[in-house]
Amino acid sequence: MFKSSNFKYYYPTLSESWILVLIFVLLGSLLGGAVTLIVRNTFLSALLTSISYIMTMVPPFWYIAAKAKKNASPVLDAPKYVKLNKPHFGKIGAFPLFVLLAVAVWALGIITEPLVSWMEMPDMIKEAFEAAFDASKPVDLIISTAILAPLCEEFLCRGNMMRGILVQKGPLKAILWSAFIFALIHFNPWQAIPAFILGCFFGWIYYKTHSLWACVFMHFVNNATSAALTIAFPEIGVSDTFSSLMGKGAYATLYFLSLAIFCAIIYVLYKKLDNNDEAASFEVQCDSQEPGLGWEKADDTI
Repeated sequence: MFKSSNFKYYYPTLSESWILVLIFVLLGSLLGGAVTLIVRNTFLSALLTSISYIMTMVPPFWYIAAKAKKNASPVLDAPKYVKLNKPHFGKIGAFPLFVLLAVAVWALGIITEPLVSWMEMPDMIKEAFEAAFDASKPVDLIISTAILAPLCEEFLCRGNMMRGILVQKGPLKAILWSAFIFALIHFNPWQAIPAFILGCFFGWIYYKTHSLWACVFMHFVNNATSAALTIAFPEIGVSDTFSSLMGKGAYATLYFLSLAIFCAIIYVLYKKLDNNDEAASFEVQCDSQEPGLGWEKADDTI
């Protein structure tokens, strides 16, 4: 059922995207919680967060796979699809783009910090953060945060939800709704607010390049940086911020430098990626060679 070439056949509408959210929240959380209780006191406890995360993602992924398989084999019409990944990097090229994206993600992390740093973090949320970012279990932390989360969440939010909403409602609504859902599934404002802003940036890049791997890479950079800092500096608390660790002058310099760098990168990307292929790359295509349909023939890629 989890045949990768099938996934392109399911591009959910906005209402179907909310069904996926409900499946993730209800069934995924239930399954992940049950698995946590089972493996907590076993030899698998060293990978508890990673195992629980995988099981949480199983229900929505299973639903997507089932819908994609059904859509790939319609009775009458030729199967229609929108590719998950069809990269085009305009005039900038892949390597320079990925370098700029990494710097932009780091800068954006600093820019968004004041939006949540003023909020007092409740003990319950702090304990949840500490459990997720446990420096005493670096392998579990890296697998769950830097590998599984970028792959699974980008496939779910950009590769499926945004791709489907984009076909139905256009780029602006697709970017905003996918970013909102991305923020919502983090379940707390200390992650949700930055996640919404990052999600908008990820969505814009996905629309401009149709590269799902660019989104996975940006998500990886963001999460891997947090994981690396947690492992390297375990004495830093989960509620500590750059503003609380630096002097006011140094922090102001860092903040406005990050803002200037991010704005410059956005300008470069806007100019270099503007090759008029964005909308065309998200057109619905069809598994048919019949003349006059106006669709491309599907291949085995996703």
